[in-house]
Amino acid sequence: MSEQNKKFYLIREDVLPESVKKTLLIKDMLDENPKLSIFDAVKAHDLSRSAFYKYKDTIFPVDEKTRERNITMMIQVNDSVGLLSQILKFIASENGSVLTIHQTIPIKDKTTITISLNATNMDLTINELLEKIKLMDNVNHVQLLGMSL
Repeated sequence: MSEQNKKFYLIREDVLPESVKKTLLIKDMLDENPKLSIFDAVKAHDLSRSAFYKYKDTIFPVDEKTRERNITMMIQVNDSVGLLSQILKFIASENGSVLTIHQTIPIKDKTTITISLNATNMDLTINELLEKIKLMDNVNHVQLLGMSL
């Protein structure tokens, strides 16, 4: 499968294999201490170097701070005057930069808003952002559709 055709998934941590969890711990360890060798880091977590190299470029926490975080989320809402404006103001107040917005035509007083934003300068984690939007009045469901790191 070519690099462009690979699919990406969001998966809960508790269902990850131990080798993948250890790879994440080792990556954190190496980020915190750049002088640490990979050999010493994998040894500290009882993981083979080959397993580390297999997973290191394929697993990234959703909340990881990176130079650029673009996310796309779908928000299902009741059709309420000013709600989109309220959501956009909240994103701006948290230093998010909206890239695209798409809102469907309301059907039975419900509509779906899809927002892509650059979350690089946000202090909130992605999960915190989704939770805070979910708590707004007239918001029924919020889902992360994708992200690029």
